[in-house]
Amino acid sequence: MIRRLHAELLAEYGPQGWWPVPGRAGRRGFDGRGYHAGDFLTPRVPRDRFEVVMGAVLTQNTAWTNVETALRRLREAGIRLPADVLSCPPARLGSLIRSSGYYNQKALKLRGIAVLFQAARALSPAGGPSRDALLAQWGVGAETADSILLYAFQKPVFVVDAYTRRILGRMGLIEGRESYGAIQGMFHAALSPRHELFNEYHALIVEHAKRHCRSTPVCVGCPVRTCRHRSSNGT
Repeated sequence: MIRRLHAELLAEYGPQGWWPVPGRAGRRGFDGRGYHAGDFLTPRVPRDRFEVVMGAVLTQNTAWTNVETALRRLREAGIRLPADVLSCPPARLGSLIRSSGYYNQKALKLRGIAVLFQAARALSPAGGPSRDALLAQWGVGAETADSILLYAFQKPVFVVDAYTRRILGRMGLIEGRESYGAIQGMFHAALSPRHELFNEYHALIVEHAKRHCRSTPVCVGCPVRTCRHRSSNGT
């Protein structure tokens, strides 16, 4: 069922180009918002990796459009790397990311994670902190840590979010009380451990949740044939 769901979503929506790097928007290989469909080696340079890291923190409890605004303001202020975050006064940093919500807390989270990433090799292709080191940071949970590992460093870990739980629950694959690790384990057991696959699959789940599997589902036209909720509605 896990494999079939991926095939259905990919056939319906096509490559998503995640994680967007807004700082590259409009450049060769990137669309106007920084998405890069078919390119699974991005980000390639430290400042782009750190933009993904910051985006993973800023997107907590807010819409991505709000994060785009915050990241744009950070770029305009010259804040692209860990040292830039640490040299920015907390109040100033908070004002720059105000659009992302909970901006004072997120400013502290950014400063904490900047300390972690300021080590010499922390933003190199083969570098990056361990999952345990990320989880040890205040305000960084499993979803944020795995987003950083998968999208900034191409590590084969599947990201589980609220959309994943909603879709699997409506399909009858989970009851809803399962732990993050248990749900992640379902994907790890069913799929080849390739970051490209995990990257695209998670992005497709988000797209499907936005189009059809909303809080109030839009079952008409849903591509997921095995969804119990859809079947119960006669669609």
